[in-house]
Amino acid sequence: MEAARAGEHGKGFAVVASEVRKLAERSKIAADEIIQLAAKSLQATENSANYMNNLLPEIQKTARLVQEIAASSTEQRTGAEQVNNAIQQLNSITQQNAASSEELATNAEELNKQAQQLKEIIEYFSIEAGRLSKLN
Repeated sequence: MEAARAGEHGKGFAVVASEVRKLAERSKIAADEIIQLAAKSLQATENSANYMNNLLPEIQKTARLVQEIAASSTEQRTGAEQVNNAIQQLNSITQQNAASSEELATNAEELNKQAQQLKEIIEYFSIEAGRLSKLN
């Protein structure tokens, strides 16, 4: 009504007022959307914080397990080295035993030859002693 009394200027004022009203409505809609986005962002941040809080103990547990695996690997390597050393010692002893066995076999063969010679000598004297007793 006031715009009608004001004439030509009133119409312009009414148009401007209408545009300002539309702009205010759009601003309210935009503000509501911003509030919704801010609420969603806050919720996402809270969810991320909760997730991180839940994940942190798992990360620490994993780190402990990795340390235990590393310690076990070190122990296993040490054990493998000890087994390797024992096998090398066993190999050395086996080689020594083989050499001793070969030497023992050679000595036994030599002793057998000497025993055979001794037997022949004893038989010779036994035969000679038997002949002498028949002569007397």
